[in-house]
Amino acid sequence: MAARVATWLAIAVGGTAGALAALGSSGSTPAAAPAPSAGLPLRPLGAIAAIAAQSPSAAATTAAVAAAPSPTSAAPASGSASAAPTQAASAPAKPAAPPPAADLLPLPTTERALLRQEMNCDQRKAESCIVAARSYESGSAGLTDPEKASKYRRIALTALISQCDHNSATACATLATMYRAGSGVPQSDRNADALFARARDLCRFNDAPICHELPNP
Repeated sequence: MAARVATWLAIAVGGTAGALAALGSSGSTPAAAPAPSAGLPLRPLGAIAAIAAQSPSAAATTAAVAAAPSPTSAAPASGSASAAPTQAASAPAKPAAPPPAADLLPLPTTERALLRQEMNCDQRKAESCIVAARSYESGSAGLTDPEKASKYRRIALTALISQCDHNSATACATLATMYRAGSGVPQSDRNADALFARARDLCRFNDAPICHELPNP
């Protein structure tokens, strides 16, 4: 009789342990995640966003992890909180680059005026190409065509590069202002500086009007 009671007790205890194990693995009480290794690289934000988009539960987990404060950053060291704003305030804001001259020219308001700009562009007049591109982008003449706008911007860029290669300080300076402002080309201070330097070198041998408007190195 005592052996039978012991057996039932063992089954009862085992069943309870199994039930507790099942509850522990059901997801209602997630297990603690292992501490991340300092040597492992962080996952790119793009990859996290892609994973979150695949699973709503993963998105919730990612949002919770992102919102949780870091134990090491929750309490900043004394003096660090006041030092950061001081450094940010001391850094002067970089002035906005002026737009290229072609971006300031008036746009055609009629189809006939737009056609005239396109004909000038066919003769590799870069400013007319840019004006035609801006007109097709804004619809100033009643016509909107992104493909034609892109086409005329490519023609303008090709013409300016060719003219700069053939020692035109004006073309080099125009390209430099385009790169500085990111107008029709990816913004690049490095390219702008190099083109301004070439324009200054060319101005040593040819005193073009643009030579008196170049920024100091």
